[in-house]
Amino acid sequence: MNQDPSNTVPTRYGRLWLVRAGAATVSAMLLFGLWAWIFAWRKLPHYPVSTQIELPMPIMTGEEYGQVINSHPRPYIVEIGIERGGGVLIYGATHTKDPKNPQIADIDKRWAAFRPTVALCESRLGVLFPGLMNPVKTFSEPGAVHALARKHRIPTYTWEPSTEIQVAHLLRSFTKEQVALRFILGSYFSNLRFGRPDDPDAFVEEIRRKRSSWPGIEDAFGNMDEIELAWKKHFPEGPDWRDVSDEFGLPGFFAEMDTNRVRDEHFARIILDLVGKGERVFAVAGLSHAVKLDSAMRAALETTHPQPEPPVSNPAE
Repeated sequence: MNQDPSNTVPTRYGRLWLVRAGAATVSAMLLFGLWAWIFAWRKLPHYPVSTQIELPMPIMTGEEYGQVINSHPRPYIVEIGIERGGGVLIYGATHTKDPKNPQIADIDKRWAAFRPTVALCESRLGVLFPGLMNPVKTFSEPGAVHALARKHRIPTYTWEPSTEIQVAHLLRSFTKEQVALRFILGSYFSNLRFGRPDDPDAFVEEIRRKRSSWPGIEDAFGNMDEIELAWKKHFPEGPDWRDVSDEFGLPGFFAEMDTNRVRDEHFARIILDLVGKGERVFAVAGLSHAVKLDSAMRAALETTHPQPEPPVSNPAE
């Protein structure tokens, strides 16, 4: 009886081909892993501010910012130079994930003119594979700035304070449950301005898993059902958290949580520390941060690095 060739055991040559194909696959995976380890973006490091720097002028408050929110330029640029060559350019951006947004080209142009030696970004960004992922589509305008810093081989830091600093700041005035809701749902509220995720619950669940171990809010919520119950307790008449964006303010106790105050103060201290070392700092942040820091930064740098008086012109000349 003839045997169906399709059911026969692979020949010696067939087995050899399979071995070689398997070895090639493993080699390709190892090479990709090596390439990713060398070139892939990772989370940005925090900048180690060594001392507490006192500001001679207070940073604009959220309430004060509310009075100018509809009148300031967009984008909002703060550029301050000092005599010995250091300085800072804060690019206050309207958040975008569109690589064709005019701000992205403007960031490129201002970067070239300013010639920075260090970059600061809002948020810590995360993993990105160059060439396979677009920095702006993935991380908004901070992605564009970090890409420029990598291209020009200068360091990038996040200007954000550590999670421990932010959580401890809020726990002075709010419960563990409230603070946990803020940090777990906050990323969703920010992301909603770019569009609603296909699965909001899955989006938040991933954040919950990552942030449920943060010191101060550890184990606040064990699953999404507990988040749902906590939300309905605090907002029994709505809105649904899935419909909340931070673009125009947050509801209830979220609006009272001044997370930006501690962030702005930390941001200012980093800038002053770097500029004090003679660095040229290119920083990217949301509009409100740049507006609120403007006067305080000018006053601080004028105090620590007074500018020479401009020469008096002679009318007779």
